[in-house]
Amino acid sequence: MPELPRYRLRLSINVRNMPVPRLKISFSLCLLLAVAPCQTGAQTGGTQPHNLYSSTRDRADLATMRRLLACGIQVAAEESNFYDGLVQGLYVVISDPLPSAAQAAAQLERAKACGVTGQTRMVRRRVAPH
Repeated sequence: MPELPRYRLRLSINVRNMPVPRLKISFSLCLLLAVAPCQTGAQTGGTQPHNLYSSTRDRADLATMRRLLACGIQVAAEESNFYDGLVQGLYVVISDPLPSAAQAAAQLERAKACGVTGQTRMVRRRVAPH
């Protein structure tokens, strides 16, 4: 994945009329389908391949989830906030963790045969599933 552009944000904060040194905050802009993992230090070890089939803002894409389940592909519709490596604030249809990238690719091919496209992301679940 190519390096994403980095932007600098400078903030000045006054506390009781006493200037505090400027804070420099760097962040990466993640634009790929609103679900690209940021290339910062937050995504280190412990990630596993998951296939991401849908991401929406208002509500989960239950039609895509049902289509995948009917094809025998185990997925869940969850908030992206549960995963490190996904943009926060979305509803995603995401696979269970897969043991390898090869198995993730094979699952994507099975989903494509059912009329659903997706992509593999290396993510880590923050909270244990219910």
